[in-house]
Amino acid sequence: MDNEINLTALVVRFIIVSLEAVLLWSFLRALPVVCAGNIAGIAVSSLLIIITMFFDKFRGLISSLCKTRGGKAAVIAVSVIIAAGVVYCIVLSVLMARAISSGEDKKADAVIVLGCQIRGDSPSRMLKYRLDRAYDYLCENEDAICIVSGGKGSDEDYTEAEIMKKYLVQKGIDSSRITEEGESTSTRENMLYSKNILDDMGFSGSVCFISDGYHLYRAGLIAKGEGLDAFGISAETELRFLPTYWVREWLTLSYYFVTR
Repeated sequence: MDNEINLTALVVRFIIVSLEAVLLWSFLRALPVVCAGNIAGIAVSSLLIIITMFFDKFRGLISSLCKTRGGKAAVIAVSVIIAAGVVYCIVLSVLMARAISSGEDKKADAVIVLGCQIRGDSPSRMLKYRLDRAYDYLCENEDAICIVSGGKGSDEDYTEAEIMKKYLVQKGIDSSRITEEGESTSTRENMLYSKNILDDMGFSGSVCFISDGYHLYRAGLIAKGEGLDAFGISAETELRFLPTYWVREWLTLSYYFVTR
């Protein structure tokens, strides 16, 4: 009987470690991209693997801590913090997922494409996905106008807006439908400066913005904060980057909630 129990425990532990290894791999896939998202994901995944592999020692450590009043209080406090963090991340994920699906069937009279990194005189792959989604949307809604929003980074030779407009025009969108907003360096400025352009036009129609799905919830909050009534449309995100940027968005949202 004891042998059967030990074998079952080993099988369960192997399955759990395998799942944790898959989780770790999902963050390693984004390399050589390094950001807070995959740093946090790699750290947590590695810690989970270590705890599972040495679970008996870990359980012994917890048991010894719980023998003292201070140790027991610390274990309870850490457990509550971890549980609250898990719930918090789940809630954020639900809100982010809802933002992705909420705008798919809506139509807008103006489209704001949020900028992203460019490579020389071409958009990065992530920016191409946003622009391809904008192209499809503009083809489906032939009366809609477009604002391409993105300034010039310190390592860039052109504004993102210049390259974005060039890309859309080369794909066949009439240049008269596209207005460049080439001053912004953040999502807040994307929304504020684009709103100013629309106000200067005397525009009074409906507005949508296009970005990666994980970004839509925060971008929507920022748009609302800047007085822009707009909904989000999701562009494609490469699967290998999704876990990394999804976790990074949890951290960025947390910073937004604290500093807004």
